[in-house]
Amino acid sequence: MRSSAISSHGADLRAVALIFYLFAIPGTAFFAASPADARMRIETGRDLRDACAVLVEHALNPEPPTPRLARYCRQYLAGYFESLRVLHDNHGGEGIYGPSGDDPYACLNLDGPRGFDQLAARVVRTSEWQPDLLDGDALALARKAFADRPPC
Repeated sequence: MRSSAISSHGADLRAVALIFYLFAIPGTAFFAASPADARMRIETGRDLRDACAVLVEHALNPEPPTPRLARYCRQYLAGYFESLRVLHDNHGGEGIYGPSGDDPYACLNLDGPRGFDQLAARVVRTSEWQPDLLDGDALALARKAFADRPPC
């Protein structure tokens, strides 16, 4: 004899199907981000200048949350200086900015500690003085902004 009640196995399958149906459509939209929502990459001098200009502006009125572009500028600058340190430590500082002894940053045009907003302001100012660097690599703009200390 068959019972008119739904078996427990069938009820479990229906519950799983209902949960899948409820979350499958919105979940697909969540994981398939549009190009506008995709993470920006800093590739050109213009990308770096735009991101750092947002950081400089945010530093004047640091209301949370920190804008996305300001965070990208910080990440780029942190990666730039960390790369210099790693190259100096692993390769004796050769071919980066000249011999710098024990200090990986001795040849950089920085006197004393600086905050990210100050470094970003230097990038923005350099981009204004050297507009030809905006269409090149972001690295060229960063190098020009921080590496003008002779004789390095």
